[in-house]
Amino acid sequence: MIRDRGNIKWTSMMLPEHLAFIKQLKQEEKQQPKELAEWELEELQQTIDQAYALQVNVELLLWNNEQFEQPIGTIKSINTKILILETSTSVKKIPLQNIQSARLVDDFYD
Repeated sequence: MIRDRGNIKWTSMMLPEHLAFIKQLKQEEKQQPKELAEWELEELQQTIDQAYALQVNVELLLWNNEQFEQPIGTIKSINTKILILETSTSVKKIPLQNIQSARLVDDFYD
């Protein structure tokens, strides 16, 4: 197996401006949520509908206040714009537009 050092070996040959630009690109990438494709939105809707119908726990990936959150809980109701999620400690009102992904969770305390 080849043990490569990745970008470390190339940074000594890069100009400081290049390093700053690469660092800025990585920072901006972390700060922006991705736009979901139509098939991703359909899959997201199916997962949320299934979690609501079966009343099982779901883990959501949310974009909120320029950072990602991952609450786990049970969906209590769904409106056209808001989802109400009951976690182990609180009840959260989540705008549907903030949801990036969802997955069913087998055990709440996993």
